[in-house]
Amino acid sequence: MQRLNDKRIRQIGLAPWMCLATGFSLLLTGCEEFGGGAKYDARVVVLDANHFSSEEGASESEAGGSTTEATTADATTGGFGTFAGRLVMQGSAPSLPLLIAQGAEVKDKEVCAAVDLPDERLQVGANGGVSNAFIYLKRAPKGGKDVQTTAEPLIFDQKNCRFIPHCMIVPTGTTIKVLSDDPIAHNTHNYPKRGTSVNSGVAPNDREGKLTISYRSAEDPVSVKCDYHAWMQAWHLPVDHPYASVTDENGNFSIPDLPAGKHEFTVWHEAADGGFITKKLAVTIAGGQTEQMDIEFPTDKLALN
Repeated sequence: MQRLNDKRIRQIGLAPWMCLATGFSLLLTGCEEFGGGAKYDARVVVLDANHFSSEEGASESEAGGSTTEATTADATTGGFGTFAGRLVMQGSAPSLPLLIAQGAEVKDKEVCAAVDLPDERLQVGANGGVSNAFIYLKRAPKGGKDVQTTAEPLIFDQKNCRFIPHCMIVPTGTTIKVLSDDPIAHNTHNYPKRGTSVNSGVAPNDREGKLTISYRSAEDPVSVKCDYHAWMQAWHLPVDHPYASVTDENGNFSIPDLPAGKHEFTVWHEAADGGFITKKLAVTIAGGQTEQMDIEFPTDKLALN
C-alpha cells in the first residue's frame, strides 16, 4: 500500500504521528472541505485474513443481516448523509484471458465469436479500482427512504452472447424486460433463493422484451445464465430499499440519503471466495456529510478457478 508523504499529510491536516499502520489494517482519518461546506473522513480499510475467516462459518440466518442499522440509524434525529468511495484491488490483479476470442470455435460462433468477449468475473480499472461489486444494506434502516420503483421497466439485454449489464440492482416490484440484439435464440435462467425462478427462451432479435422478470423480496446477488451458451452469466441484486450501489469501471460507488447513525454494509463480488468480501462493514454516517472510504480487496481472496 502506498504511504502518504509528509506533504500529503499536511494537505489533509494530519501530523505524521497521527498515521497508524498495524499488521494488515490501516486507518487514515482527516477532514477536508467537501462540496457545499460538508466534510468527509478519508479512510483506507484493508480486510485481512482474520476478518475473512471470522465470517466463513456464518449461517444463512446470520448472513440475513444485522439489526444494527435498524436500531442505531435514525434520520429523525440526525438527518441524512452519503457513503461513497472505491473498491480497490490490493496488489497486482491477475490478467484473465479472453472469455471468447474472435473467431473461436464455439456454439453459434458467427454471433458469439464475432468480437472478443472479455472475462467479466474480474475487471480492474484505473488505480486498481474493481468494477461490478455490490455494496448494500441487508435491511432497510429505521427512518430510511422507501424503495425506489420506476414506472419504466429496467432493460436486461444480450449482444454477441453477452448479458448487458453484467451486474444490476433491481428494486423489488420493478419489471425487467429481457431483450436480445442477437439473430440467434437465447435462454434466460435465474436462480433466486426466494421466489420463483425464471427459465425461458428468448427469441432472436427480440427488441420488445416479451420475457419479463421481477423479484418480490430482497436477497443476496442472484445468478442469471443462458443454458444455450454456458459462458454467459450476469448478476441481479434485488433490494427492498434504495441503499445499494454497484461499483463502476474504476471501482467508484455512492449511496446517498442514508439516515445518520451506524450501518453495516455487505460488500459482494463474484470473484471473491464465497462471493462476500465482507458481510459486516461498519460505517457511521453523519447528517449532511459524506463518509468517504476506500475498501481494499486482497488478491489472496480471489477464487477464479
